[in-house]
Amino acid sequence: MISPTSPASQLIVPSGVRLSLCMIVRDSSRTLVAALSSIRPYVDEMIVVDTGSLDDTPEIARRLGAQVFHFPWCDDFSAARNESLNRAAGDWLFWMDSDDTIDAANGRKLRELADRPLASNPLAYVMQVHCPGTQDDGQLDVTVVDHVKMFRNLLGLRFEGRIHEQVLPAIRRLGGDIGWTDIFVTHSGSDQSPQGRQRKQQRDLRLIELELQDKPDHPFGLFNLGMTYNDMGWYEQAVAALRRCLQVSTTAESHVRKAYALLACSLTQLERWEEAAETCRAGLLHFASDPELHFRAGLVAHRLGQLENAVSEYRQVFAARSERHFSSLDRGIIGYKARHNLAVVYGDMGRHDLAELQWRLAISDVPEYKAAWRGLGESLFKQQRFTTAEVEIERLQGVEPLRSEAQRLHCELAYAKGDILSAAREFAEAAKSLPGDLDLLRARCQFLFSHGEPETAEQALLDLCERTPDDGGAHHNLGTLYLKMGRINDAVACYRRSLAVRPNYQLTMQHLECARAQLNKLSNTPLRNSCV
Repeated sequence: MISPTSPASQLIVPSGVRLSLCMIVRDSSRTLVAALSSIRPYVDEMIVVDTGSLDDTPEIARRLGAQVFHFPWCDDFSAARNESLNRAAGDWLFWMDSDDTIDAANGRKLRELADRPLASNPLAYVMQVHCPGTQDDGQLDVTVVDHVKMFRNLLGLRFEGRIHEQVLPAIRRLGGDIGWTDIFVTHSGSDQSPQGRQRKQQRDLRLIELELQDKPDHPFGLFNLGMTYNDMGWYEQAVAALRRCLQVSTTAESHVRKAYALLACSLTQLERWEEAAETCRAGLLHFASDPELHFRAGLVAHRLGQLENAVSEYRQVFAARSERHFSSLDRGIIGYKARHNLAVVYGDMGRHDLAELQWRLAISDVPEYKAAWRGLGESLFKQQRFTTAEVEIERLQGVEPLRSEAQRLHCELAYAKGDILSAAREFAEAAKSLPGDLDLLRARCQFLFSHGEPETAEQALLDLCERTPDDGGAHHNLGTLYLKMGRINDAVACYRRSLAVRPNYQLTMQHLECARAQLNKLSNTPLRNSCV
């Protein structure tokens, strides 16, 4: 309990204001109207601190009813946020970013929470930030991040850290409790363009480095450094930062379980599979029920050929959990993504009936997830359940976003039945009716690679390579086709382009070596006629 004489008991003078919004902004005109309009009905005042806008952000905020204050940017998010707290009069302070919004249902819950009778505890409430990713292939990725979003207006509660600022350490120092809620805001207005992401990454990296200059070996600073490096694709640097983070952290710190997961992720990107497996094992010793660690352990076990272990790890992802803890989790990991991966493992085990079940469960989670429909079709083909496949294809034809998928599966059904001529005809007709469908083009290239005339297959693969220059598999397959046609120089060029996209792909390296040997007439090594 909090002592009546502790700093936590020193309430700022009551003003009759129950709930204050505290927000910092800078050049936020693109998103600010949506943000303030969404929260305005549920708060008693809106405090906006501008850190140097060059656009009309301050005028927009005033027009929407906010009190606007100016604070010079000093490379410190906590300093700016704390200025907004200092200006607020509410018993409770709620913060959100200028590219967040809150819907009516969550807004009402927020207000009801703030209107409860004041008590000494909890001092703060945890809420979630839902961060949508890019919509692709029928699924919408959403990462759910826990934050302390609302807390008492006490002198002792202030943010800390130049970036990824936290108020939780202050709450713990004061001996306060936190309450958990299901309230969330949606972080949907951030700039997800490559240029926008790069600007954010460079800014974050600069501020993290300044933080670590002030506080060398700070556990949370090292975590943020590793997380940023991972996001940038600098995996070697991420591994070094995250390993050091884990060395100087205690398992009670809120970032530690995510540090293990990010370290495993970086190691898999570097194809250091055994180290990734050991990282997952170490993390699970401390956090035995963590779904992301089980998910990543499943990935690694599958890659190492440990199929039974992979099944066990993925099944642990779906196990019921009751404890609450701070997390940042892609919701797909405990849903359709784990179902997808488990289905692939079952397929590799020859258990196409079990794969079918997982594909159906993935479709239940995300009905327009194209990859799951493809997997379901393949599972049915493998089981020679062609009538069932025809029924499913007919279902797809009635769903507008999936009609092209239905057409692709119809082509592959003919192929699965062994009717090569019908499959070739259907693929050709589909290509004419859906010239822009890359998935269909890929499927047709795979078919023509094995069963088409070399010239027809070449034209299709050239089209695919031109339209997807970063598809290493397409360049590999075109190179292998050229080898079959005796065009060795063209094959070497294609393999080199493939390796420029995926430098460590062993099969392409082997084929390139074989092609060079043929060019030099130094070897008659037979080439595996494989398609990837």
